[in-house]
Amino acid sequence: MSGPNMTGRTGLLFSLITAALFCGVAAQTVRECENVTVGDIVFLVDGSSSIDDKSFQDIRTFLRNTIQSFEIDPDKVQIGLVQYSDDPYPEFQLTDHRDKNSLLAAVENLTHRGGGTETGKAIDFLQKEYFTKEAGSRAERRVPQIAVVITDGESTDDVLEPARRLRQHGVIVFAIGVGQIKQTQLITIANWPSERFILTTDSYQKLQDQTNSLLETVCLSLEDQRLALVDRFADIFFLVDSGIASNQFTLFRNELFRLLNRLELGASGYRVGLAQYGQDVRVDFRLSTYETKQQIVAAARRFRLRSQTGQPRNLGQALSYAKENFFTAEAGGRADQGTPQYLIVVAGKDSDDPVFWSAENLKDEGVIIVGMDAGATQDALDRFASPGYIFDSSRVTLLIDLLTTQRVETVTEDCKTANKADIVFIVDESGSIGEENFRLMRDFLRSVISGLETGPSKIRVGIVTYNNVPTAHISLNSFRDKADILQFISFLPYRQGGTKTGAALHFTLKNIFTEEKGSRKDVPKVAVVITDGESQDNVTEQAIALRRAGVTVFAVGIKEANKAELLEMASYPKSKFVFTVDSFVKLKPLKETLQATLCNTIIQIGVQDRESDAETKEACKEKDQADIFFLMDDSGSITNEDFSDMQKFIIEILHTFRIGPDHVRMGLVKYSDSPSLQFDLTQHSDAKTMENVVKKIIHEGGGTNIGEALSSMKGHFENAKTSRGYKVSEYLIVITDGKSEDKVQIPAEELRRQGVIIYAIGVKSSNDNELNEIAGDPKRKFFVDSFDALKTIKNNIIREICILEACKDTQGDIFFLTDSSERISEEGFQKMKNFTKSVISKSIIGQDKVHVGLMQYSTTSRLEFDLTTHYNLEGMLNTIDDMEQMNEGTRTGRAITEVSQYFDAARGGRPWVKQWLVIITDGKSQDNVREPAHALRDKGVVTYAIGVDKANSRKLSDISGSSQRVFIENTFDGLKELETKLALKFCEKDCKIEKADIIFLVDGSGSIDEEQFKSMQTFMASVVKETTVGENLTRFGVILYSDAANSSFTLNKIYSKGKVLEALQQLVQPDGSTYTGAALAYSLQYFNAKHGGRREIRVPQILMVITDGAATDRDRLKAESDALRKNGVTVISIGVKDADRKELETMAGGDTSKVFFVDDFKDLITQYKNISSVICDSTKRAYNQTDLVFLLDYSSSINLEEHKMINFTASVVDNFNVSKELAHVGLAQFSDKPKDEIHLNTYNNKTKMIGHIRNRPYKGSAKVRKSRRETKNNDH
Repeated sequence: MSGPNMTGRTGLLFSLITAALFCGVAAQTVRECENVTVGDIVFLVDGSSSIDDKSFQDIRTFLRNTIQSFEIDPDKVQIGLVQYSDDPYPEFQLTDHRDKNSLLAAVENLTHRGGGTETGKAIDFLQKEYFTKEAGSRAERRVPQIAVVITDGESTDDVLEPARRLRQHGVIVFAIGVGQIKQTQLITIANWPSERFILTTDSYQKLQDQTNSLLETVCLSLEDQRLALVDRFADIFFLVDSGIASNQFTLFRNELFRLLNRLELGASGYRVGLAQYGQDVRVDFRLSTYETKQQIVAAARRFRLRSQTGQPRNLGQALSYAKENFFTAEAGGRADQGTPQYLIVVAGKDSDDPVFWSAENLKDEGVIIVGMDAGATQDALDRFASPGYIFDSSRVTLLIDLLTTQRVETVTEDCKTANKADIVFIVDESGSIGEENFRLMRDFLRSVISGLETGPSKIRVGIVTYNNVPTAHISLNSFRDKADILQFISFLPYRQGGTKTGAALHFTLKNIFTEEKGSRKDVPKVAVVITDGESQDNVTEQAIALRRAGVTVFAVGIKEANKAELLEMASYPKSKFVFTVDSFVKLKPLKETLQATLCNTIIQIGVQDRESDAETKEACKEKDQADIFFLMDDSGSITNEDFSDMQKFIIEILHTFRIGPDHVRMGLVKYSDSPSLQFDLTQHSDAKTMENVVKKIIHEGGGTNIGEALSSMKGHFENAKTSRGYKVSEYLIVITDGKSEDKVQIPAEELRRQGVIIYAIGVKSSNDNELNEIAGDPKRKFFVDSFDALKTIKNNIIREICILEACKDTQGDIFFLTDSSERISEEGFQKMKNFTKSVISKSIIGQDKVHVGLMQYSTTSRLEFDLTTHYNLEGMLNTIDDMEQMNEGTRTGRAITEVSQYFDAARGGRPWVKQWLVIITDGKSQDNVREPAHALRDKGVVTYAIGVDKANSRKLSDISGSSQRVFIENTFDGLKELETKLALKFCEKDCKIEKADIIFLVDGSGSIDEEQFKSMQTFMASVVKETTVGENLTRFGVILYSDAANSSFTLNKIYSKGKVLEALQQLVQPDGSTYTGAALAYSLQYFNAKHGGRREIRVPQILMVITDGAATDRDRLKAESDALRKNGVTVISIGVKDADRKELETMAGGDTSKVFFVDDFKDLITQYKNISSVICDSTKRAYNQTDLVFLLDYSSSINLEEHKMINFTASVVDNFNVSKELAHVGLAQFSDKPKDEIHLNTYNNKTKMIGHIRNRPYKGSAKVRKSRRETKNNDH
């Protein structure tokens, strides 16, 4: 090792000193790398001209020192080397040197080549020319692959993509930077985390100081990757039906020999067991019985069936036996090492005992059950086999790929939709876990993350591990590629220690969910805590802080995890976000459920919650008038943060309603030792002012005297009627976190007798019995564990308040189709019945209102009651209580076809009203659902699909036709959260009268008696109740006429619904003749701005004429009604008894849809729904004056089979009122030759236009720009 200028004794002395030092390094590093048994390592060495000969000699020395620590052998460690400058140069391949001496000699002979620094090209060269099977890479044999890049200068080409490709190829990349090289380039090259995979030094001479650091990390990485890549083979148990036909048995046995001969059998390879079943189970040999391939094959050759002619085949019992005896560690199972386990069932006939739950219990242990057909039906195999593991043959050689190929995790359909979120996994690494279990934890993390749609603009992933202290391994902006994340998880260190979960939660909030670490605004944020024990610090406040920051918390408990602590951490509802397993082995089967819930939660947070808020607010528009008081706990047990949560909760509720002195009024009283009025119902008339006042309320503390506070509310509600002038619905929302120090029942009952509806919300330590006494009805009682969870029940409470008004006058047919298969547990079936009863109870049942039917299904269907069986709630509820579970297969498609007929008029349906089907299932049908569901939707039936447990959202979307009509809960407990949400879906109105100028022109002639005039008043009141009255909403006026017309009140006189109703009751009939024409002329002026008309701002204006006889001045009817229409007023004519139908049509301008007639005044009330619909349609039309042109791509790139544009276009057009006066719609297509298919003046009829769109011919390829030019000239 003499330098170039050293000769003689001086050179010899230097060589001896260097050798001594070298031996010291080698001895030390050998000990650190003594666990390394195998690896492929390639050094990529910068040989550019910026490196002088002395420095290159230092590189040689560094390489020699490093190589000395490894055992070089074709079956152990192989080392290759590439030198690069402008081009890469292969110095030696992985297989060129089979021993250490040869390899060291090659290093000594390296020649410094000189040139530029194209590192990117060289890295690509490594991937294509070194890390391949042909070049000696043993990646296929699961040997760790390592690249070490040594460079001292900036690359002149791109390194980002080549390095990313190399890492994705499965190679772990180290980067060693020498001198002043930029850290950013090294970070781009190396694996994450940088502190582990990047080394830097000032000079090549000092590179020797980094030898131990590199060796330590490389050796650790080799061992980590070896463990991650180790072929875990599989535990395979064959369970054979002892009664299969002899030809089937011969086929099976011959195939079994072939399969066994192709597997690497043995104690450290594939382990095999064999048993047969009939009435009971006979084990021929277990997984641990034989240790060599020869022994296993010989035992299989001796295998014979035990004759059990005429005896039952109890596969269910056999599966239960398998769970307890086949795969345990004592029987040779290796689940605790992460070894895949397969039970291969060869079934000759359908089982004689139930199999489903026995199979599910075995799957819950992580065992994959393969069903092989040796005479059994497809149904029978479906009931026990794992999804995707059914074979229609007993040829077990079909399983070779399944057993020998590592399964690649893919993104599920559920998770493809959930494509944007920030997710942080908070992973316990305490000493109680152990190395083997932590490896299973790594597998679990890798499996869950593999199924997510990760990426910088999609789902970002972070990982924090914790013991006594938390450590951030991956921030939300650490990785761009999923492959890098998964590769890093293989190296996730296990350091043991204590269990301070609270500190980890706090650390994650403050250090990971930050903008600096990649957390994004307005993106769902999720934390998944995984722990195996009780925390040594408090988790409650830290979890609350995390949730308050908008993070949804999942809590996964393993083995000794404290269930109460998991509940403390998890978000609400707890049943959705807490998962427990009794061993690390069971993390594997938990993955599917957790992943589905994770993705469905992301969708819910990102989309459904916003839609739910909007739907709730829309429903509450019907709640036009109400007086609501909050009774807010101010006691000393409440922290300032808790008090702030209450304030936010109240503010969110008040913004849901239309606040105003004539609409919804709100007041607030806080209480502790005594009540304190913060603001009364009359004090604030808008939501923003009220919000500011709520924010300024100060938390003072004290005792908890709820009874006294309730008593004080009596006077406030008495004042409410006085201040408004009439009584409206009254509500009290009570929030408390503890037991009252005084009695609550009597004051609560007094308020209820006064007509006040009370909602009781309990938090933390509130008393359940006391909450029931306050609410008076369990349906109006709510409970959450912490104040931060109040926001999660907000919509449930609001819906309860609004549902009665939202659902009044609803007509419809609702059919429930409930899964009654063996997949549904007895407890789940009962909860499904309770859910169905609750939803039905929120509907207004009646012959002219809502009709409900119910069918349960399994393999077949069972009608419990059709749409005409019950017109009262009690009968339905009793029938549901008596339902018994069918416990067979799951044929959802067949059931949909069966239930479809009951929507037809011939079977009691009312196709002229809205019709809904609600399917409740676990989503795993054994038949096709798409076509039957599509056929049902084509009949106009709107379908909602509710999936429970492991339901697949795509399958549910196939049923419902839209993801917006899909609900998924991971337990049946979660159904409770859907009750009011689903019930409100049946009350959605196509049209709501929100803004219009409406004048009633009422015949008060002498032919109408007092009782008949009251009927007209009642009718007008019904129409008013259907609208939202207000200065900026709908305004009403009334004109009474006989010999002359007279305005009773104008559009700008009354802006309150209650006062309009009062004014209607005070109308006085004028008596006299019927001068309807003159009255029409008189009415026109009252639509002008002077009298409150809003024609100038395009508010719809409607005149409703109510008359009982022929007009005395019939010759004026046409001219005066035409004048109204020319001024934009829609005339609706309503005739009673002796009214002339021709006159009614004349007044309506010949539009018979605006003409109504009844034989008796009492029948007027039955018409208000139909008339309200026409009014509503008229108000829509006023806002539908538009010119709309569609420009459609009809190029050859558009697949005709999947062409959705036609349906989309037709559905958009259907939302407009296509007519000469209102919406004009045009359509052009573009391909090679643009064509204007429909001009803006082509159609004045929507039905004909939609027909044209649906029947359009398909054209050729696309040229967009020309088509745009032509569209500009379309009708303009």
